[in-house]
Amino acid sequence: MALISPGIDVTITDESQYAPTAVGTIPLIVVATAQDKTSGTSTATAAGTTKANADKTFLIGSQRELVTTYGEPTFYKNTSGTALHGSEVNEYGLMAAYSVLGISNRAYVLRADVDLGQLSTSAGRPTGAPVAGTQWFDTGKTLFGVQVWNASTQKFANVIPSVITDANDIDSGAPKTAYGSIGDYAIDATNTKNPLFYKRTDNTWVQVGNTAWQTGHPTHSGTESSPTLTNGHELVINSTTVELHGTTLSAMVTDLNSTTPVTGVTAAVVNNKFELYANANATNGAIVLAGGAGTLLADIGLTAGTYYAPKFDVQPHTNIPEWKTADTYTRPSGSVWIKTTTPNLGANFSLKTYNSTTELFESVTAGVYNNDESANYNLDSAGGGLNVAADTLYVKYDADDNGRGSYKFFKRLVKGATTVTGTASPSFTNSDSFTIQMSDKTSTLTAATTIT
Repeated sequence: MALISPGIDVTITDESQYAPTAVGTIPLIVVATAQDKTSGTSTATAAGTTKANADKTFLIGSQRELVTTYGEPTFYKNTSGTALHGSEVNEYGLMAAYSVLGISNRAYVLRADVDLGQLSTSAGRPTGAPVAGTQWFDTGKTLFGVQVWNASTQKFANVIPSVITDANDIDSGAPKTAYGSIGDYAIDATNTKNPLFYKRTDNTWVQVGNTAWQTGHPTHSGTESSPTLTNGHELVINSTTVELHGTTLSAMVTDLNSTTPVTGVTAAVVNNKFELYANANATNGAIVLAGGAGTLLADIGLTAGTYYAPKFDVQPHTNIPEWKTADTYTRPSGSVWIKTTTPNLGANFSLKTYNSTTELFESVTAGVYNNDESANYNLDSAGGGLNVAADTLYVKYDADDNGRGSYKFFKRLVKGATTVTGTASPSFTNSDSFTIQMSDKTSTLTAATTIT
């Protein structure tokens, strides 16, 4: 415009420049929360936290709408009430969205398909329905029927072995040396054969029934502590003369174990006393002990006689092993009897099957038998096993048929006759033959029949 003034003429030109206003951006916030949270404004489920709405984007216009859709942000505390800062399950993303909506009026929010509620700790154990027919070996309520012989009292004592369910406690097929104490018994339940182990005085675990287990218990022990012996005196063991080269028990051990070994017989000094061990490889599984030249037998505190190796036996309660001093085969302390029937703390396996209708584990009966034919005979003597129902269980002792302690579970697949169908069509040679036996109503197996 022009400004009129005496002698002055002013012109004003507006040369200002303006950039257009930028379009406002709306943030996208990806959050993780617990699933199916309660709405922050009612008792209903927060819609944005349902499984159906996971990975879906919501445009939220206020803090109130946010807590209605996703619930209030959750931050965890320990049992003392102290906040767990930095915890992976705290809902930091939802809190960030809440803060943004405090200074703006729009934000896109997307909840990831992750349920933080499943990651939080709980004072109780997690639960869930097992699949119908799931079987549970309840080791806490199972009796294994382990009876250990005490030659001093001439009685059996029931032993409850510990049950190993963690494979980290097993090394090379046996419990680790650090597990348990000397004299303990343990079941390795990580093995489907559930072998029974014993911890020897040398701190090693051995399976009950094998030769290493037998030599874990003395067959006969001397009574004299650290005696001074006479060089050249002799013992006669299983008709083998063992001469002493020295004057100590350790020298006698060396002579028997190395200089003049006797098959299946070894010796050791334990607590300053002489001990003899025998296993199944010894003649008749025994030590026949006699004195030789000199007084070595009396000096050590040994008594001439026949001493049988420790025995592992499996029998029902009606057939008690005869191991007493007056019996034919006297057995030393540590011999083991597996009592296969339930009376008087015999074997009683707690096996259960899950019923999806009742939602309960229901106990099932499982007898202890040596093999399929014995199970058939005991479960169905009238039908020779023909009437044994499908899913019937039994426990096979001595799973590998090698005279060692173990328990393996077997289940009947179908009821009825067993049918075996070959998979090949071979050519036979005239006079080829094979033998066959079968379950029978009157015995476990029929006599072998030769088919030619």
